[in-house]
Amino acid sequence: MHKIILAGENSILIYFGDKIDNSLPKNIANFANALKNQFSDVVIDLTPSYTSLLVSYDLSKASYFKFSADVQAMLEGFEFSDSNQQSNLIHIPVYYGFETGLDLERLLAEKNISLDEFIQLHSSNEYLVHAIGFSPVFAFLGEVDIRIQAPRLATPRIKIPAGSVGIADSQTAVYPSDSSGGWNIIGRTLLDLSLDKPENLEKFKTGDRVKFYSITRNEYLKFGGEL
Repeated sequence: MHKIILAGENSILIYFGDKIDNSLPKNIANFANALKNQFSDVVIDLTPSYTSLLVSYDLSKASYFKFSADVQAMLEGFEFSDSNQQSNLIHIPVYYGFETGLDLERLLAEKNISLDEFIQLHSSNEYLVHAIGFSPVFAFLGEVDIRIQAPRLATPRIKIPAGSVGIADSQTAVYPSDSSGGWNIIGRTLLDLSLDKPENLEKFKTGDRVKFYSITRNEYLKFGGEL
């Protein structure tokens, strides 16, 4: 059941469901693209989330009542499927080491598993991009195997190095730049996700898939990794 609510002076929030579902990200992305094409002169910005889409629009060109009615009509006639939007599979190399995985040793002790088991559990999954976060390159990925899920840190770190791979509850993600954060850090990637590279703005899209794979310490250092 789709629901539209007023979210601000010039924005509406469209709900596509009431719980996280693997089918939602691509359906939300499909509808966002169609909405942008249909109302290109009205829509200012689109922000997808796990179950909703925030739409900002030009009040000088459409009132809330007119725009929400048009969007509702479009929702009712829209064919939701996974075939409208191309899904990309992105491979990300990770060095799962204690030097880079700031919380790795603690998690292994808490979960009572070996490093090899942990790496296998994290890297064997194909993760879905559910939403884009504080940066255009911070992708919320799910879901992490229940055996290695971990709550956010009670006290966030002031600085987490760029490329750090973290876990928070059932999600995993890569920090694209040095920043503060409360995720459990389990390794680091060599992949440059900084906004210094314009192409990174389109690196992740809602509905894409991500697969991590393990690299050795020597491989990490050989290609420029820092400890």
